[in-house]
Amino acid sequence: MKIKFLTIYAVAGVAFLAVSLWAFLSGGKSAKALRYKYKLGGIMLTAWAMISAASCEGVIPTVTCYEPAVMCYDPVSPNYVEISVKGNFSSDNIKAGDVLEIQVESVACEEYAVKIITEDESKTVLQTASFAPGEDQHTVQYELTVGQFDYKGGVRVVVFGVYTDENGVKTEGGQVGGRVFNLI
Repeated sequence: MKIKFLTIYAVAGVAFLAVSLWAFLSGGKSAKALRYKYKLGGIMLTAWAMISAASCEGVIPTVTCYEPAVMCYDPVSPNYVEISVKGNFSSDNIKAGDVLEIQVESVACEEYAVKIITEDESKTVLQTASFAPGEDQHTVQYELTVGQFDYKGGVRVVVFGVYTDENGVKTEGGQVGGRVFNLI
């Protein structure tokens, strides 16, 4: 594949030189020579791009052959949130009195809020709680006891990051994790 594009590039290069000579000898007055020169230039650019793409190695989706020597930024590591029922990690059913274990890795917030929200059209907040990780803690664990509710059905347990602005006002940030349960 690489040889085919290299051959096309070489043939187009020779033709480009010939057409450039023709355009030069005509003093730039031959529209036909200029038109062919532009077309051959486009073919050469396309062939060069194909040679570059064909010579790349690596895991798909490698697009170019260039690897950055230095990262210009440090990507923000995402919060990893795991929510499970204490003693029954795989259960999707919860009931009043069950204890939810919430684990947040890669702690990035000074405080976290937990909400149990109904999955119906009203999206009613049934229960809220908050917890704060200790100083320089990479992983934080929190336990939440599910309260007694009249509602039965699908609920979403959602964890939000909480931030304090320059005025000391706490603001709920984006959702960092969540899980759907069936409240029985």
